[in-house]
Amino acid sequence: MTGPLLCLMRSVSEHFPVLVILLPLCGILLCPLLSWIRASWGKRAVMAGLFLSAVCAAMQLGQVVKQGEAIHYWMGGWMPPLGIEFVIDGVNGIVVLLVAVISFLTALYSSPFQPHNRQKWFQTAGYYVLIGFLATGLLGMASTGDAFNLYVFMEITALSGYGLIAIGEEKGPIAAFRYLLTGTIGASMYLLGVGFLYAATGTLNMADLADRLSGLSDSPLVILSAGCLIVGFGIKMALFPLHGWQPAAHSYAHPAADPMIAGIMIKVPAYGMLRFFYCVFRENSPVMELFFQCIGIMAVCGILYGSLKALRYDTYNKILAYSSIGQVGYIALGFSIGNFYGIVGAVLHILSHAFMKTGLFYTSGALKYRYGIHETDEMGQIYRKMPLTGGTMTVCALSMIGLPPFAGFFSKWYLALGAIQNRQYFYVAVLILSSLLSAIYFFRILEKLFMNPETAHEVPVVPTEEMAEGTRPLPSGKFELPWQMMIPLAAVVLAVIGLGLCNSAIVNEVLRQTVEEVFLQ
Repeated sequence: MTGPLLCLMRSVSEHFPVLVILLPLCGILLCPLLSWIRASWGKRAVMAGLFLSAVCAAMQLGQVVKQGEAIHYWMGGWMPPLGIEFVIDGVNGIVVLLVAVISFLTALYSSPFQPHNRQKWFQTAGYYVLIGFLATGLLGMASTGDAFNLYVFMEITALSGYGLIAIGEEKGPIAAFRYLLTGTIGASMYLLGVGFLYAATGTLNMADLADRLSGLSDSPLVILSAGCLIVGFGIKMALFPLHGWQPAAHSYAHPAADPMIAGIMIKVPAYGMLRFFYCVFRENSPVMELFFQCIGIMAVCGILYGSLKALRYDTYNKILAYSSIGQVGYIALGFSIGNFYGIVGAVLHILSHAFMKTGLFYTSGALKYRYGIHETDEMGQIYRKMPLTGGTMTVCALSMIGLPPFAGFFSKWYLALGAIQNRQYFYVAVLILSSLLSAIYFFRILEKLFMNPETAHEVPVVPTEEMAEGTRPLPSGKFELPWQMMIPLAAVVLAVIGLGLCNSAIVNEVLRQTVEEVFLQ
């Protein structure tokens, strides 16, 4: 039995790149039918698909680290440049795992928010279909090695994002419409950029594009393409000043889906920008000189703008939304630094900020779920009644500020090392100043959480017929939240601490070879 089992495992391992994407898709296809049979079965199918996808992503990353080289998967056996290629290396392997894990945790976290009763099966199925499609689009964006295929997955991500924002709070439809307008412009600019590259080279495979662009780097068509791609990716990752859709979208999206939207939906386009510019255009070209200058200016302005705007608000989600604009600036700053430490710092900040911001939006959803809290003034000593929520908020906030031993400190540390190595001391000053500004608005939140006089926290009165099964107010003395919400909160805390303590192993064992051989060749 051992021989056939090993053969089966080897056969399955060969298809990890496509299984990571197909497994959630299978759950999506089964969800409406199973939800019609029984309300809870459909969402379990999506969660099962996302869990299996995370397992495959972890095994896939282990395979890349063990082999010491990237995995190349050709759809249908068609070799590039004719066929669609998936490429998994140390950098996007860890991004794929990040997306799969947070998608599964968010699907689990969403369960108490969705009604289980037979009359509202379509509502539950629709929500989980959108969550599954968002995960599928992000996984595809992180995996593909084909420029047009990236556009297809980008649109899948956007369409599901529009839906999850529109079904959110009262102003959700307006926020979704704003995102629809700006997101369409971003996708169109990306498609224009890819079209210009195809006109210049006659190929869409990224590796093939890199080879054929070697003698065309100073072509006006290629430079125009680079400008379109900067705008396209900049809109999708909410990079200043292309962030107009983001504050409303993060503030009014569905409270259960908001952690995924804020945590990873803007990080994967950031990875896409890194992959495209460093692997297609390559270093030492006029295009990259333009890229470094533009992205550096946008990053610095975004870091300062996001930090200063966050100081103005007392609404918890607004503070987190504007904070994200500054944090995306950190990622772009690493791209503009352009050396080993800069890129490593950017990738680590994609990982750390994904978990930090997801955790903070988990706490936002938990506060709304239990007590209907939106404003920071309403948090007075809420940690007494919700200790896990308060602890998660504290750990993630301290990591966002950049205090050791949490993950946020080490990503900023690598960014500072990269800036010092390039003698870009202004960037170091910006990092320090923004961390001080972050400390002001996050310590203000923590002060209200721990030191303000205790606020009267009353469970919102919800008509019985509108309550989802399992979402009734919890009696005092029981757990603060349903277990489906507590597990993601605890997992995020462990991830933020673990990424900080294990940062050296991640850099040396997973990222170093890929960054040196692929991004800095």
